[in-house]
Amino acid sequence: MNVLAEKKKELARLRDEVALKTIEIIRLIAERNRLAKRIGSVKRGEGLPLDDEKVEDELLREVLREGEKRGVERQLVVKIVSSLISEAKRVQEIDPGGSRGSPMSVLTKVVKLQREGKRVIRLDVGEPDFPPPAAVVEACHEALKGEKTHYTESRGIPELVEALRAYLKSKSHFDAKPEQLVVTVGGRFAVYAAIATAVKEGESAMIIEPAWPAYKEQIEFVGGKAISVQTSLEDGWGPSPEKIEERIRPNTKAIVLNYPSNPTGKIVKPSLFREILEVANEHNLTVISDEVYDSYSFAPCPSILEGGADSFILTSSFSKTWAMTGFRVGYAVCDRESAEKIVRLASLMYTSVPEFIQYGAIKALESEEEATRNREQMRERIAIAGRELDRIPGLEYYRPDGAMYVFPESREESFDASTFAESLLNEDGVSVIPGAGFGRYPRCFRISLGSPKEVIVEGIRKIGEKIA
Repeated sequence: MNVLAEKKKELARLRDEVALKTIEIIRLIAERNRLAKRIGSVKRGEGLPLDDEKVEDELLREVLREGEKRGVERQLVVKIVSSLISEAKRVQEIDPGGSRGSPMSVLTKVVKLQREGKRVIRLDVGEPDFPPPAAVVEACHEALKGEKTHYTESRGIPELVEALRAYLKSKSHFDAKPEQLVVTVGGRFAVYAAIATAVKEGESAMIIEPAWPAYKEQIEFVGGKAISVQTSLEDGWGPSPEKIEERIRPNTKAIVLNYPSNPTGKIVKPSLFREILEVANEHNLTVISDEVYDSYSFAPCPSILEGGADSFILTSSFSKTWAMTGFRVGYAVCDRESAEKIVRLASLMYTSVPEFIQYGAIKALESEEEATRNREQMRERIAIAGRELDRIPGLEYYRPDGAMYVFPESREESFDASTFAESLLNEDGVSVIPGAGFGRYPRCFRISLGSPKEVIVEGIRKIGEKIA
């Protein structure tokens, strides 16, 4: 009994010591926050940028060395440092998202105006106005009548997985195994699941800006940090492999690529794509390739399925190719282990894509005529948008290689696209997305070509009138 009592006493003493150490850590965090706030004040006073990634990188390296010396697990060190840096930014009042005017925030304003009965020329939403294939609608109808309304495998019904395998083999000459495929609720969830699979809390992932804002938001949502590699109009929106390599941090685990690009329409040459993959391989990065716009490619567009990446997750969707945005069905292609993680995440979040929609998706994969028609209509819209933009002296732009957007930039140094977009919507009834939604591009705005040609022409001419 005395031995047992002594052990209990020792256990209580150790727990008290752990509690004291934990309280000490909290006190040190409070002191660190006070120092961080003072640093923020000094930076503001001197006109210095508040965000300094070089300092963050050096701190991380130093703490990792100390953690290794002390036997602290690397991932825990990364998580702690990431949390401390995030807290420092909070007390310094740095908005981690910046003043990014997201497409969804503009969509909310536009819908409100439309519900009030006001006409809006929609050049904002990334949604083609094409109808879905008739065979898809019919297949969904038949599936509903046949009571295909139950839970299915989270990976997707075997018939759809097999149809996807055949589609990828025919299109990309990629022989995917069933365990490498996952059907998801839309392409957006496929991207989120890919990021959640590749990036843990405290780690970082790279994005090539300008970029769809959901990449950054999703990286931050899983507790990661988005490392931006900026490109410019004068360089044709082409990323530099050297710049990408310079921006890789000790905790970087992935890079997100998106070609054709939203918002620029850029397609990188296959040789440049391979160079980027080589950099990713050298640094053990998972390449997340969002190829949702690949069917709207009007120049040779490289695919991650062509090889070259040691680790990759492809994400795509039925939304653009077959105009099935409201059906919410997408997919991911990756190695077996990553696919299993995505399947587990899907089963936790939504169980499965609705069964009857999956039967419709099978028919979409067979609807080549409609996919070709949609592609050619988008080609025409890009050409028409280009002709109209060429008439506006105050704007310059990159003629899109693909996708369904144009991303013009004002020649005026003082131009504020956020203010312009707000005024354009409120006074002229035309909706566009300001460039701040896609990175640090205050003089740019995105024009979506999801509306009919005559609407695109009317909207761009109103833009020209306002700029003039």
